[in-house]
Amino acid sequence: MTGKPAARILVVDDIRPARQLLIDAINAVISRLGQAEATIVEAASFTEAMVLIDQGFDFAFIDLHLPDGRGWDIIRSLKKYPDILVAAVTVMDDRPSVEATLAAGADGYLIKDAEPELLHFRIERLMAGEPSLSPAIARMMLERFRPFQHPDQDPLTDREREVLSLVGRGLRAREVADQLQISSHTVRDHLKSIYRKLDVSSRAEVAIEAQKRNLT
Repeated sequence: MTGKPAARILVVDDIRPARQLLIDAINAVISRLGQAEATIVEAASFTEAMVLIDQGFDFAFIDLHLPDGRGWDIIRSLKKYPDILVAAVTVMDDRPSVEATLAAGADGYLIKDAEPELLHFRIERLMAGEPSLSPAIARMMLERFRPFQHPDQDPLTDREREVLSLVGRGLRAREVADQLQISSHTVRDHLKSIYRKLDVSSRAEVAIEAQKRNLT
């Protein structure tokens, strides 16, 4: 173990299993880094979180969609303390939510359904003091300042765009296969290629990419 003091971390999510998964991920990162076991304080609502704001946290991970308020308002209140690092951890990946969260001062924006290894990596980057955005969210922000690439420059094949379109509308692999009259195995191969070419790691990010391309 290092001599670094144990961190105090706030985790806010109204769904207990989701909250526990995030806590497990945080503890896994801390253990891998050889740091002292953190003090993790949990809140299951906006109201509970706001009561805890002034308790001196080093890091906070905040769900955006809470039954009694929005996570970006918690983030704004936490960021009155300049040394705290705060990330949204959410399934909300629409542009207004992203912009409201970053405008509130968030240091990271993590998508809940990312692969565990990627979620651990993003948490580790945040705890190292680096901005931590999932790739699709980072690209969404960059696109505010540059036009979308010409379709001729799109790395996807025509079939991959068809798959992307259907997945972006919420269809599962079997449903995509039925729609395109191809096998589920072929759909999964196309999805692997899409994930690789677009540097995405979750269905939520795939949906963002489909929306960007006006495929939904």
